[in-house]
Amino acid sequence: MVTNEKLDSLIAEACKANGVTLVESDMFRAGKRKTLRLFIDRPEGVTIDDCSNVSRHLSDALDLDPEIIEGAYTLEVSSPGLDRPLKSVADFMRNKGRFVRVTRSTGKPLTGKLVDANEESLTLALKGNAGNVVVPRSEVLVAKVDVQI
Repeated sequence: MVTNEKLDSLIAEACKANGVTLVESDMFRAGKRKTLRLFIDRPEGVTIDDCSNVSRHLSDALDLDPEIIEGAYTLEVSSPGLDRPLKSVADFMRNKGRFVRVTRSTGKPLTGKLVDANEESLTLALKGNAGNVVVPRSEVLVAKVDVQI
């Protein structure tokens, strides 16, 4: 198995074992060290324990095979954060049922509860019984979870 495939497999295993979904992973150099950064999520939100459990699980697995990441490295595991833009269909589907603020290329932003998403469009239920609106993904400049207070 190629090293990247091994790493992806170990990441997937650590996430599955801890009941979280991998949102994004990134490996980059920070000085002389490599940094492996993971963003994880779950429908009810990510706790510090979730992050530390995934980190511990993955770190233990990486220690067994030092050739997967050669040399010194830093492992960072966190939630994607509320201000992270939603980009992929998977991002949108993880946030189904939450309020989303969509900035469109055609005008002012829309805020509504995310009802559905696919490659072509987003469906939002607007506040105040205004009904549903379908927004083509081609018009979406930025979409983020809108925290309701």
